[in-house]
Amino acid sequence: MQKKKTMKDYIITLKELFTGRNTEFDKAVTDNRVKLIRHKDNRSEIIVNGKSISGYTLYDIYKHDRSTFLCYQGEQSKPVFDNVDYIVAFLGEGSKEARFIGVYKNNGKLKIPDSKNKSHIYDLTEIAGFDILKEKVIINWGDATICWHQYYSNTKEVTRIEKGMTDANGIPYFKSYNDVNLNYNQLKYIIEKEPEDWKIALQAVNCIYMIIDKNNGKQYIGSTYGKEGKKSSGIWNRWSAYVQTDGHGGNIELEELLTKNGKQYANNFSWIILETLPLRITDKEAILRESLYKEKFLTRKFGYNKN
Repeated sequence: MQKKKTMKDYIITLKELFTGRNTEFDKAVTDNRVKLIRHKDNRSEIIVNGKSISGYTLYDIYKHDRSTFLCYQGEQSKPVFDNVDYIVAFLGEGSKEARFIGVYKNNGKLKIPDSKNKSHIYDLTEIAGFDILKEKVIINWGDATICWHQYYSNTKEVTRIEKGMTDANGIPYFKSYNDVNLNYNQLKYIIEKEPEDWKIALQAVNCIYMIIDKNNGKQYIGSTYGKEGKKSSGIWNRWSAYVQTDGHGGNIELEELLTKNGKQYANNFSWIILETLPLRITDKEAILRESLYKEKFLTRKFGYNKN
């Protein structure tokens, strides 16, 4: 009697997904000199480089204090990365899942244990070729979650590929200005709740931005700047105005659109960043850049720009 065929519950194996993205990494895989690591530290207090960290999850440290997280990753109580050229790092999620956060080259030990510090400290640097998958790939670590470091030869199944990391409210963590793509509800939450990673990033620079109407494809181009060359509060202040005005930010055509269709129409808008600008850029310089983008995207003729 033939066995009944069943559909596999994964989309691809990790090896299949990663092969061909970095030549040196592929060679290390062949030589069995690559390890997988799954970070999931539930201790109330974490010691990193001799300093105590409490009140924060490992997720918090990874997203908001990357340098501390990298120190945490490189500092081990046992020589687990000896004879390994690369590590493939994950953050543990749930009971068995893990989220990919990068491939790191092992450049050797910066410090070996002594009477004062018993830690093995490794020099780990992230390598290129995997950025498009970072924070998006979720694997099934398997039943042996207590084995937080395993050789890459162990088959791991990719169960899904997501858009990226989000917090409990579905708000993406800030990753880069190029990745910013916020709908109105996300922008409203960020402005009102002021998550540190977003506020710091949006106050750090000015920009040329675009608002896209997902209902019809029309676009609006705008810019942020300080008046008369004075230092501004960057993107944060300008985008706050959109939340304070239910989505139009004082733009004439957007205001008319919301008046005609109701405030809920703002849910069709998405905010993206086209180019970052210095905080001390003059209004004339910023508007000149803004005008260039209006010409490129024809937003005066086909979009929501009137000037």
